[in-house]
Amino acid sequence: MGMVDYSMKKILIGALALVAGMTGAGSLAHANAQAELFAGKAVVAPHLHVESAAQFLKWSGKPVSQDGYDPIVYKKTRLGTVAFSAELRVHVDLIRDLVHFPSYYELVDARSGALLGKYPVFDLDDGEWYFSGNGMAYLNQTHLELCGPRYTRKIAQKGKGLVEVVQPLLYLGAETDVESTTQLYESPSSKQVVATVVPGTKITVLGILPGVSESSDMAYLVKTPFGLTGWHLPKQDRGTISIYQCN
Repeated sequence: MGMVDYSMKKILIGALALVAGMTGAGSLAHANAQAELFAGKAVVAPHLHVESAAQFLKWSGKPVSQDGYDPIVYKKTRLGTVAFSAELRVHVDLIRDLVHFPSYYELVDARSGALLGKYPVFDLDDGEWYFSGNGMAYLNQTHLELCGPRYTRKIAQKGKGLVEVVQPLLYLGAETDVESTTQLYESPSSKQVVATVVPGTKITVLGILPGVSESSDMAYLVKTPFGLTGWHLPKQDRGTISIYQCN
């Protein structure tokens, strides 16, 4: 499967992020935001919200096939079946990593058995789902490359399949510390400096540009204590902030 060859850095990031998710005022705010995000929606299973309880049927059939997952490392179970839309019903499968991280949610076409989407999370308890029933689903989770902040992904039905909706900015809204003098730029592609923040400054990372998986390659939209905004570009500037410096 190729899912266990994660670097020690990522393992450390995951462990610290999970600990951070349970302690500290900032992390508590994230936990509260997670709990409130889909407030008012029917909860039909752990971490699974729907517009109407009638959308969901708990799985009562035979244990599902492990589909090549190493049983020493992974445990695959089926949570149930949810109406993604009037035309599409999907099984929600849980793949729990018994050794480290990530674990996975899989969405499987209930009619054909085709895998429609696979979504890594730090832990199955970290993912929070909402299925609207009109061809849209939302997954709120901790960012796998950062230290604690959460973001929301939107998954849409397209024909007989599912696609992730591209966002112009992945919203984080996470407070973090400046660890070394950091310049903020006019845009992700600009060399024009609009602000400089010094070590010890508390800043808010409003969001990141999507489409990049490594934290060192990301572009971060930052708000300073004075209310100024600018882009932190790790590849362009040697400054560092603690949101991706877990060790």
